[in-house]
Amino acid sequence: MQNSIRIITTTNSFPEGHHGAIAANRTIRAERRLKSRYPLDLSVRFRLLSGSSLYSGAGRAVNVSSGGVLVVTEHVVSQRDIRAGAKVEMSFEWPALLDGRIPLQLFAVGLVVRRRTSDFAAAFERYQFRTVRNSTLLHARLV
Repeated sequence: MQNSIRIITTTNSFPEGHHGAIAANRTIRAERRLKSRYPLDLSVRFRLLSGSSLYSGAGRAVNVSSGGVLVVTEHVVSQRDIRAGAKVEMSFEWPALLDGRIPLQLFAVGLVVRRRTSDFAAAFERYQFRTVRNSTLLHARLV
């Protein structure tokens, strides 16, 4: 008995500028990010380094990649306070300890690429892990 392989090819054409796939008659958008995002819940403090207002605040980082972050702010933020293109400095309370005993923070500088009334996304320009003295960490939690 001889096995045979049957190859079926189909061609789907999308309108110009459309990227995605069709599954069960629904269009699924293709992922545009170059880096994978990881869902996290990290405390973050931020301040704008550019723009007309020197705005600072706090919130939660809900997803992070090596390329950027999505921050949900504690308070509603106006377009005047944070706008796309603004440079922002961020400090994240990192959940892991260095050598199992030294608190860490992720310090990052980036550009706001998108904002809504209670969150913003920033693309990292640079970032580094820093050690935190326990008294500094305690003070940050009290403020």
